Amino acid sequence: MIILFILAVAWGLSFLFIKKLTTAFSGIEIGAGRIFVAALFLTPWAIRNRADFPRNKSLPIIISGLLGYLLPAMVFGTAGSRISSSLSGTLNAVTPIFVLLVGWIFFRKHIYRYQFIGIFLGFIGSLLLISGGEGFSLDLSNPYALLVLVATFMYGVNTNILSYHLAEVRPIVISSFSVGLMGIPALILLAFTDFFYKIFLPGNGIYILYFLILGVINSGLAAILYNYLLKITTPIFASSVTYLIPVVAIVAGVLDGEKVGAMHLAGMAIILFSIFILNKKVSK
Repeated sequence: MIILFILAVAWGLSFLFIKKLTTAFSGIEIGAGRIFVAALFLTPWAIRNRADFPRNKSLPIIISGLLGYLLPAMVFGTAGSRISSSLSGTLNAVTPIFVLLVGWIFFRKHIYRYQFIGIFLGFIGSLLLISGGEGFSLDLSNPYALLVLVATFMYGVNTNILSYHLAEVRPIVISSFSVGLMGIPALILLAFTDFFYKIFLPGNGIYILYFLILGVINSGLAAILYNYLLKITTPIFASSVTYLIPVVAIVAGVLDGEKVGAMHLAGMAIILFSIFILNKKVSK
């Protein structure tokens, strides 16, 4: 549970930094820049663990890097200035549903009743959290909203790949190589943009800090923790971290002077109860 909350804080705050970066960088620059920093951070770990690299698992590791990190990072970077954070939070909470469906359709994973109950309650709690704020709009006609749904589907595929094809590989090995290898295409993408020119402009030091936080903490360290969480729980429970992300956003808003209503409190309570259901079943 502690790891779940740490991941929720890391990923929940990432929307704030992405929003700030959209004023100066494109979605591709934000996503590729974030992963490039994460790759630089994790490369020493990859070098240190190079003897443990599972060559027969090269393809799943590369696919995991693409679907779990590089492509979604660019999607959320692009959508950051196009749709509201409320809508992003709601759509991100769809991830456990895709984890369940992908596992059932492609990996022949049995679906249990408690999983349906936990996922349903978690999604309802997320809706209550977000609809409890002002200006909520669930406009799925926005093409960028559909793009975010594609990203959550990628997360669903990646979580199942990690669980069913890389279960025997140590988390640090998976993370350092899956993210580290994505540094190459990320650098190539950045080379065709003005990223390195803009990042070093006078007065842009704060942007360097944002990319360091997104890359080192929100992508690098979070990848290791998420892979470890998958080792000790299940794909459904691990992906339930997306239900806690809106909670982090609400708490951050309170610290920034925003008010919390009854709907927010109800949403938080339902989310925590849904995670309790999933965790109780996992522990048996």
